[in-house]
Amino acid sequence: MGLSIDNIRLLTLTQRKADLEYNIAIDSMEKMAITREQSELSSEYYSRLQSKNIAYYANGKYNQMSYSYLMGTGFTTAMDIAAGETTMYKKDNSMVLTDAFGRVVMSDAYANVLRKVLGTSCVDANGRGGTFSVDKIPAIIAELGGANCTEEKVKEIIDGGKLQYGYNVSTVNTLSGETTGTNKEHDASDTLTSMVERIVNFFYPIFQAAAANGWTTEYNQDMQTNTNYVSDALVTGSFQLAQVNCEGNYEPDTSLTYFVTSGLVLERTDSDVREQVTAWYNARKEEISFKESMIDIELQDLSTELEATKTEMESIKSQLEDDMKPFEWCT
Repeated sequence: MGLSIDNIRLLTLTQRKADLEYNIAIDSMEKMAITREQSELSSEYYSRLQSKNIAYYANGKYNQMSYSYLMGTGFTTAMDIAAGETTMYKKDNSMVLTDAFGRVVMSDAYANVLRKVLGTSCVDANGRGGTFSVDKIPAIIAELGGANCTEEKVKEIIDGGKLQYGYNVSTVNTLSGETTGTNKEHDASDTLTSMVERIVNFFYPIFQAAAANGWTTEYNQDMQTNTNYVSDALVTGSFQLAQVNCEGNYEPDTSLTYFVTSGLVLERTDSDVREQVTAWYNARKEEISFKESMIDIELQDLSTELEATKTEMESIKSQLEDDMKPFEWCT
């Protein structure tokens, strides 16, 4: 009975020993992977420290280049532009963002307007739209501009005209609230013309370039999830800045260097970015160190249990040998 129990215990311990050795091997491989991860993190950190970024200067500070700054985003942009708010947008309306193929990079809001005016077939499954007639641009801008920016008004401004607009006003006694004068027509033509002009001046080059060169929305998800995407893409060349001429074509020899030299964008590596990169590096290094410490603890526990298992196996083998001695005469 004792021999059977000892043999069962030995088989069980042998299986446990194999499991422990397997888990130790897995943890050792994971530790090697963490070592590679640490090395890759260090390489990426030093690479980021040396990399350049594209920025612009406004409101007394350097700002990270974004799609909103270069192209606006849609309806909110039109409201800001109409109100005369320009500090948050590019200084040159004829500068537009394109991909490496020359297609204008469009926001989802712009794409929705294009679908509404041009029809749903204007864009393929990948978010890429073809060229279209410039005659459609007034309707597109009107969709973005709001109630005071009709297609007819946009056409008038594009043609260099002035909008006519007035409304009646009356003199009112501020104490009694009674009307004390006759109605007079207030001429608001200059105000309305200026408002629509600002909207047209901002949006027309964008859609004129799209009409002549095509457009795409395929990068929108990346831009939404990665705040560095526009800057990084401009540095690598997968995005381009283009100068739109009066025909909607791109001026030649207007590379990133041209816009940097013109002062429209800045190419730099500043201390703020280095601090952000260092903070990211330290956080990732801490995560990796924590994973490594957990594996070290597990390896230590597994090794301790393995040694104890081996010791117990040796004890059982010794006991089995002693139990078998009385039967040696049988041989």
